[in-house]
Amino acid sequence: MWQNIIDAIFPIECLGCGQEGKWICGDCQRQIPINLTNRCLACKQKTKGGEFCRECRSKHSLDGVLIASDYTNELVAKAIKTLKYRLVSDIGRELGQLLILFLERQPKQGQTGDTLLIPVPLHPRRRRWRGFNQAEILARPVAEHFNFPIDVSNLGRIRSTRDQASLGEADRKINVAHSFGWQGERLVGRDIILVDDVVTTGATLEACARVLKQAGAREVWGLVVAKG
Repeated sequence: MWQNIIDAIFPIECLGCGQEGKWICGDCQRQIPINLTNRCLACKQKTKGGEFCRECRSKHSLDGVLIASDYTNELVAKAIKTLKYRLVSDIGRELGQLLILFLERQPKQGQTGDTLLIPVPLHPRRRRWRGFNQAEILARPVAEHFNFPIDVSNLGRIRSTRDQASLGEADRKINVAHSFGWQGERLVGRDIILVDDVVTTGATLEACARVLKQAGAREVWGLVVAKG
């Protein structure tokens, strides 16, 4: 009953066209561009599956980043901002569908039976304030669709950090250094997909990947909605 009252007072309207019923209607979602060309995150060179190119590979713990769309798209940017800053968690599942559409078009060589999905964690204080971890909401539809196991508790943010959005590339790396810890079983032979909303320099994903590789992970990839 209460949900019906809330929906009547604050109707769900498509962020793109205003149609009631969904935050991103089917017509508007079909207009969101899906990345068809993967690139090395560091130097922007084209790569087959989003991996770092040969020249950049040795500098990173992360193996590559899969980027579904682009933050320059007005609807994508609006949806991510509404999810994170207006705290509308329902949008996360709709953006999760965008990740599914993107992954279905990708080569399958990076997906094995040992693939584990891990959302990039928030610091506990920030999660309490927001009420949810947007990366976890994005990851769950992907896990369900591809039947990937998901771990939401063993990768933790052990140090509170400043918001990355306000920092330059060098400061981003310093900001997240030594901010994550793994408290689960060893990950020997496992392939990990780290899920987040936006990647800019990749500093957060890289910091997570370093910890996961130290725990024995074979490969660690990022999967994000957009590049900022």
